[in-house]
Amino acid sequence: MVERKKFIEYIDKLLEQSDAWRKDAEKRADWNSACFYQGEVKAYERVKRLVNQQLNV
Repeated sequence: MVERKKFIEYIDKLLEQSDAWRKDAEKRADWNSACFYQGEVKAYERVKRLVNQQLNV
């Protein structure tokens, strides 16, 4: 089983990667990809928030 701390670190890496891809897509004016990666960023942020809430229970 993955420890929560390692899981959060993994989510952070995914967040960074998706955000970098979003910024790259914006530079290229590829708005479909930019929106897709922005959705990924928001989803990873939500998962991270939910995991952190479980840690505080």
